[in-house]
Amino acid sequence: MSRPRGNGGRYETLAGDDHDFDELQTVLTSDQFDVSINTSQQQQGQRSDSFLQKRPSTQDEEADYGDDDSDDSERYIYSSSDDDGNNTEKDYLPTSRRRRSNRGPYIETPILTRCNRVCLTIFGAILAIWVVIAVFLGVRRLIALSNEPMADMRPSYQLDDMFNQSFTPKYQSLAWMPYGDDGVYSTVNADGDIILSNVDGSKPKVFLPGANVTDAHGKRIPFFSFQVSPDQKYVLLGTDRRKQWRHSFNATYYIYSMENYELTPLLDTPNQPGVEYVEWSPVGHTLAYVQNNNLYLYEELLLRHQITYDGAVTIFNGITDWVYEEEVYGSPAALWWSPDGTALAFLRFDETEVPEFHYSLYMNNQLNAPSYPKDVIMKYPKVGFPNPIVNLHLYNIKTALRPTAVQPLEPINLANTFDDNNRIIAEVRWATEGSSALLVKIQNRVQNHEKLVLVDPVSLSGKIVREWDAGKQDGGWIDMQQSIRYVRPSDAVPKGGYLDIGNNNGYNHIALYTPVDNPNPKWLTSGEWEVQSMAAVNEQDGLVYYISTEKASTERHLYSVAMDTTERKAMTDVSQQGYYTASFSTGAGYYLLSYRGPDVPWQKVKKISDEKFNTDVEDNASLRTLLEEIQHPTRRWGTVELNGRECNYMEFLPPGFAPEQKHPVLFQVYGGPGSQLVDTQFQLGFSAVMSSAEKLKYVVVIVDGRGTGFRGRDFRISVVNQLGKFETEDQIAAGEHWKTLSYVDPERVAIWGWSYGGFMAAKITEANSGVFRAAMSVAPVTDFRFYDSVYTERYMNLPTTNLKGYETTAVTNMTGFENTDFLLVHGTGDDNVHVQNAFVLLDRLTLAGNHRYKSHFFTDSDHGIRTHNANHEIYWLLAENLWDIMGGYVAPAHHH
Repeated sequence: MSRPRGNGGRYETLAGDDHDFDELQTVLTSDQFDVSINTSQQQQGQRSDSFLQKRPSTQDEEADYGDDDSDDSERYIYSSSDDDGNNTEKDYLPTSRRRRSNRGPYIETPILTRCNRVCLTIFGAILAIWVVIAVFLGVRRLIALSNEPMADMRPSYQLDDMFNQSFTPKYQSLAWMPYGDDGVYSTVNADGDIILSNVDGSKPKVFLPGANVTDAHGKRIPFFSFQVSPDQKYVLLGTDRRKQWRHSFNATYYIYSMENYELTPLLDTPNQPGVEYVEWSPVGHTLAYVQNNNLYLYEELLLRHQITYDGAVTIFNGITDWVYEEEVYGSPAALWWSPDGTALAFLRFDETEVPEFHYSLYMNNQLNAPSYPKDVIMKYPKVGFPNPIVNLHLYNIKTALRPTAVQPLEPINLANTFDDNNRIIAEVRWATEGSSALLVKIQNRVQNHEKLVLVDPVSLSGKIVREWDAGKQDGGWIDMQQSIRYVRPSDAVPKGGYLDIGNNNGYNHIALYTPVDNPNPKWLTSGEWEVQSMAAVNEQDGLVYYISTEKASTERHLYSVAMDTTERKAMTDVSQQGYYTASFSTGAGYYLLSYRGPDVPWQKVKKISDEKFNTDVEDNASLRTLLEEIQHPTRRWGTVELNGRECNYMEFLPPGFAPEQKHPVLFQVYGGPGSQLVDTQFQLGFSAVMSSAEKLKYVVVIVDGRGTGFRGRDFRISVVNQLGKFETEDQIAAGEHWKTLSYVDPERVAIWGWSYGGFMAAKITEANSGVFRAAMSVAPVTDFRFYDSVYTERYMNLPTTNLKGYETTAVTNMTGFENTDFLLVHGTGDDNVHVQNAFVLLDRLTLAGNHRYKSHFFTDSDHGIRTHNANHEIYWLLAENLWDIMGGYVAPAHHH
């Protein structure tokens, strides 16, 4: 359930269609666009009582109005219903005006009598008076209408618009070249050419023509990623990507020579298993790669050296196992080159004692199901069960002694930190310009005690340079993050050192440690706000660039701080509400500034030394125009006091919102430790659909209660050892508060969540508060004893020391489910939150004789629920479930 952290490598990865859902958000990006949506739209369009309209794409598709030469001036269409109630459309041509007949009873003009004339005169006078009165009343009505707002006739944002790329903000990614001139970045055009451009405006050049990337038969090889060697003599190209877990995959790689224009495979023999990870050294053109869980070196593309020999199903060298990939590094990479390219540090994982978890794939990526499902067997450490044993190794490339199967590399001695079965290696960073110092951040199993070890690569021994026992200090956990940055000696930092983000009086701030072995930090930032991340370090100017919440916890702004004076400077407009990210060039002379909301996102390239330098990269003008053509919700932010604490909230208000009108309300919740849903990023997603769809017009409310992030350590760690307790209390209190507001129908309030949010929806239902009429739980944990050890024990400790906490956290009391319309949804192929969680809850509901709940399972879908068009269907399911239970704004009377 952890946030993806990115691979942190030097890949330039091209857009693909294999991305997982980020369970903290319901905003769908272009990476999550499902190419099979057209099929689903055709199917959904046949539903008879749909509350969601359909609209053709507003971009990349043009309406077909027929041939301009055709004459349709006399052609009309009318609708009728067949015997089954289905609407049909038929053509008809207007008939000509009928001719008056000369035959009939009235051959001659009739003669009027005096009586007839008197009656007609009286009738005409009455008719004239009626016309005058009608005109007068009509004019008055027009005057009155002119003073009233006109009804908005624009179409509303609908469910299918979530999957229409026209409504998705575009973000350009500048892949800054890690070597060469500062400000140079690479892109790939439609022809597959790798282009090098410079932000100074000089003419781009084709670095590698796509036509040159061909196999022995001259066939083009499509590539999903490329890495340029530091000397720019070679390009590593990845193709045939085969997904493993959230971030991991294996692929086939080729090496293209810029000197002789030849393309050769990375592996020396064909039909070998795919490569699991590969990376250039920082100097020259040596490759380190992992195949069959063993680490290899391809030195200067001339000599191959096998570094490890014990790679197996349960032994990983240089790549992470499942739990480290998901919960520690957010990446499959577990190797680190020294800055001078002479040494390689890597982790070895031994999963031998980790228990197996089995699940089945019934379709196995096929349209026709196989007779026998595919069984997936994974090593998954659950709470209290053995973790993988992780050791750190170091290989010196210049040594004459090569490791062998008989004489493998010896691990670095970390015995003075924590025992093998009580150790998590949380971060590894070189703290040198060469290969003389390695920093290793080590935590105990429950992650409330941390030691930083400075390793001597020669003696392969280390010493502890600083330590933090949070368990004794405040009882909380230590956040998992990789934020160490080496700082070379300079005028600002004469002895050099490193930067890290740590706890400064209860808030995350930037600390400078100089020299490297100094345990006492110099705090560069401080205050009751938090640094989210360091964006770049400019050692020449002595500046650190970072993103923080100094303006507001729901916003992100870019700042700089001087390492010698700690003077801070805002680099974005803090007078305006905003959420920014920044990507700096390798030399930190330029940066891509991305404004992500709340207004329509944009991107600009800026130059550190020239404030007037301002190059537009993306303005999303087409999206801005499109939004003017549709009705969509407005958002507002604020704080609300819940159980004695101020909590952030965000509301989606329907188009034309008036506070005197009653609306159904849907709460969305996540609430996991350190998470955040309430922020000012641009959002068009499921919440916007529920709020703007014509028949629904829900008010959607999101509240970040206790345990969520960026509000300080005290607010965050208040949930330790009792997940689900305070978070549930805060959501119930929020529901009670909103039910008192003028625009809320207190009888129609619901809540939903995904992953940890699904757990919250179930816990809130269990609480039986009577606040929420309906709850929808997607891919929930229902008992944290079923979830992985690294995530859960960080917040709940071990079952042996907190058994009561685990028992209380589990969803076991079914009484509340008798009084709430509950929907349970899960994917059967979920490798993260196993479907076991849903099955156990269903069994408890069955034992309790509960008949009020509904359940739905998506075949083979993982935690993102995307397999075979499932991502589109799940949102239909959620919306229609609410419609069936609570109705919408315009038709509440039809629902019980």
